[in-house]
Amino acid sequence: MLPKVFRKISYTRKLYFLLIPYTLGILLLVILPGIFSFVLAFFRYDALSSPLWVGNLNFILAYTDELFLLSVQNSISLVLLPVPMRVLGAFLIARLMQKKGPLLNWLRASIFLPSIIPAPAYALAWLWILNPLFGPVNIILRALGLDLPGWFADPSWAKPALIFMSLWQIGEGFLISLAALSDMPTELEDAAYIDGATSGKMFWLITLPIMLPTLLLLSFRDIILSLQESLTTILLTTNGGPYYSTYTLPLFIYEQGFDLLSFGIASAAMWSLYILSGLIIFFLYSLFGKEGISITDETFLS
Repeated sequence: MLPKVFRKISYTRKLYFLLIPYTLGILLLVILPGIFSFVLAFFRYDALSSPLWVGNLNFILAYTDELFLLSVQNSISLVLLPVPMRVLGAFLIARLMQKKGPLLNWLRASIFLPSIIPAPAYALAWLWILNPLFGPVNIILRALGLDLPGWFADPSWAKPALIFMSLWQIGEGFLISLAALSDMPTELEDAAYIDGATSGKMFWLITLPIMLPTLLLLSFRDIILSLQESLTTILLTTNGGPYYSTYTLPLFIYEQGFDLLSFGIASAAMWSLYILSGLIIFFLYSLFGKEGISITDETFLS
């Protein structure tokens, strides 16, 4: 039985009480560390001596570092191509598997399965799959008489290998797209067919515009994850190599903080990563975020 005092509290206040653990978690694990890292970006600190105020020197040192600029370029290159491929791939596969059936249920589960594998296990598995000597991919290519890529050992193939790896982790986007497609009103499709719309026009003029907010949300999420959570995969597969071809901004932050003990520069670089994420998201939103949905009879009959 609940205490009498708690039973007298209104339902709305009870809901606020349920939010207390989540609010404390966000405060202690997100907001306070974020404020601390922002303040630390203006200090020279190595965790061994007292912090020393240096102003914006850490930002200048990070910006003038050639490795920092290279890491930004590599991070952007690993976002511009893989993110649209993952989002659109998840959406198109969800569109193909929109129908129900026992076989489709198994296929849906197989598409989602790679997304729940921990990042270290996933990276080590692909390190074996794309091994240039005895990996199964190169064994198949050798049997077909094709040229054998060096994958993670070749500067020209390291980035394509990472992109190829990332294309298998579309499970969450696939489920979200499938749920959004299931919630689409069937009346729109029925009315469009009556007005003479073909399947192609149905897709481009009804399905895609209605799904645009969902696809934008998935793109924003994917950009943030690609920029900030690629450290484990790259650290285990290439360690930023070969010849810094996969050296990204999270790896630069990791080396500055935990290898060189330059926590001030690492904090400045981390906030540069946040700013870069925000700029890319703002650019996408300015291009597609204000697109409206306009469906008329003339659209299909023109």
